[in-house]
Amino acid sequence: MSELFNIIKGDIISITGAGGKTSLMFYLANQLKKRGTVLIATTTKIFKPECTENNSFIFIYPEEIDFISPQDNFIHIFCPKIENDKIDSASFEELNKFKNRFDFILIEADGSASKALKGWKNNEPVIYPASTKTIAIIDITALHKEKNENTIHRFDLFQKQYFNSNKTIEKNDYIGYINSNTFFKGTSNEKILFFNKIESIDLFEEFFNIVNKVNITSKIYFGSIFKNEFFSFKNITPIVLAAGFSKRFLGDKLNFKLVNGKTILEQTLLNISQINFKEKILIGKNSFHDELSHKYGYTYIINPNPEFGQSYSVILGTLNSSLSGYLFIPGDMPFLTKSTLLKLIYEFQKYNQIIVPFIDGNKKAPVLFPKRYRNELVKLKGDSGGREILKKENFIKCNFKNSLEFFDIDTQNDLKKLEMLEEQI
Repeated sequence: MSELFNIIKGDIISITGAGGKTSLMFYLANQLKKRGTVLIATTTKIFKPECTENNSFIFIYPEEIDFISPQDNFIHIFCPKIENDKIDSASFEELNKFKNRFDFILIEADGSASKALKGWKNNEPVIYPASTKTIAIIDITALHKEKNENTIHRFDLFQKQYFNSNKTIEKNDYIGYINSNTFFKGTSNEKILFFNKIESIDLFEEFFNIVNKVNITSKIYFGSIFKNEFFSFKNITPIVLAAGFSKRFLGDKLNFKLVNGKTILEQTLLNISQINFKEKILIGKNSFHDELSHKYGYTYIINPNPEFGQSYSVILGTLNSSLSGYLFIPGDMPFLTKSTLLKLIYEFQKYNQIIVPFIDGNKKAPVLFPKRYRNELVKLKGDSGGREILKKENFIKCNFKNSLEFFDIDTQNDLKKLEMLEEQI
């Protein structure tokens, strides 16, 4: 994880927020002590840890500062004063004395009483001015819980700062909390957001929906300190391909209406829109596609040369995407579910490789490409799409069981099968 955060010798890291600050600080300290000397301190208060077989601490007291000789493979902890088994805050003047004596310094810079959200005092966070990085911890496990003193530290203050009339903690509470940018108040150093306790697809969905609604420029990571899982967040753009001629179908299959009255294309767009994407792109060829794109919040790109084949739509989608991955989705996937899309995106976060869905050993669409394949994607020709890249590059297989989601509609006979399948749903 220290490599993930690009922590180097000389870094002084302040940790703010709620939901795992102390755990993260000691986790990083245990990683970094293998690379050099480590000091832990606080500008608030933390519990004094106990020495165990797995953790060897050297406690430093004010009168010892001038005589310390930092040692590798130990975690040094500065204790200005200990009261009620809590280590008191260090002053900036005291921290200045350590600045050039340790390879890594980790500082807990505010308190949250082990709760997921907090109201901020005017003097918080207390970030040491010489810090080179500030890591803010976000814990979204309080979502949908009742708003009260048990879930929010300084509840009354939180209500004044982020008032929202709902009785439970919801997505908008977190969006306002994060957008306030209070975690990084008064600092101009490198800023990192770490969403902790993301330990399931359901929590990943909540995280994904929140992170795509916040206005921040910080680097974003997510995972679980408890499970030792940490990932750099890579946002993706779904690119719906709807400019084909459907030659084998002998008509425009995307305009065919399902039993619910929606066309195949509209249902596909609707299903994708169940997830809060930062951007969504529809590559089409007529005014009907343009209207649907506006209805469901897609950026519409007209393909002026659909006769060039599917690859030209792939090129247009790639050139108009600004994010870290491209999820190419055929416009005739009306049964594609939110859970399937989330699984593909989650696998991409873990591996940062091409992600390909499989049913019974067979490749299917949609396929997700990392941004590093941009140059290859914009050079594609004909109807092969990204298949040419899959022939020569490694990819991650993502297995699924529900073949209905990936049903191919290429001919009129396929349409009859689709009608039969709809009756079974």
